[in-house]
Amino acid sequence: MNLHFEKEFKILLSKEQFITLLKQFPQAVFKKQVNTYYDTADMYIRQHIGAMRIREFDNRFIFTLKQRCADKDGVNEHECFVSENTPAVFESEQVQTLMKSFKITQPIIEIASLTTYRATVPLDYAELCLDYNEYNGICDYELEYEYLQEHDGLTVFNKILSLVNLKYESNCMSKIQRAMINRENG
Repeated sequence: MNLHFEKEFKILLSKEQFITLLKQFPQAVFKKQVNTYYDTADMYIRQHIGAMRIREFDNRFIFTLKQRCADKDGVNEHECFVSENTPAVFESEQVQTLMKSFKITQPIIEIASLTTYRATVPLDYAELCLDYNEYNGICDYELEYEYLQEHDGLTVFNKILSLVNLKYESNCMSKIQRAMINRENG
């Protein structure tokens, strides 16, 4: 199981802002990824840890348990490649060991699914991700600035956002939060 720290800025965009930014990065190529989110029936993971998903992309599957960090601006991501996106994944030794370490003992159920078409643009110290998301009959547009190494990313991100007359104030809701709210209200 790999562990890494994820730090990012993210903001929702209008369709027009998304298209304007996309024109600034003609090298960007979209790839499809399907995120399936899991939890226990009583939402133990969401309430006590963060989020758990399996992401499918390029005919590969990656399991991720995101752990909120109280003392850092970001999340710890526990990840490993798995062979499929089925409940059998949660029985594998690697995933079981991780789940036990976080006291996840109840059965796991699917709670949401979201499809993202992501265009990734490499920058000097980060990756810029332009995401078109579809879930529960809704679509939205998101811009993520994911750190690869520590630097003044806020200045860089705001410079990019200035192209569409925006300024970063705080992260928008995560994809799983948006999918869950819209599922619960739908």
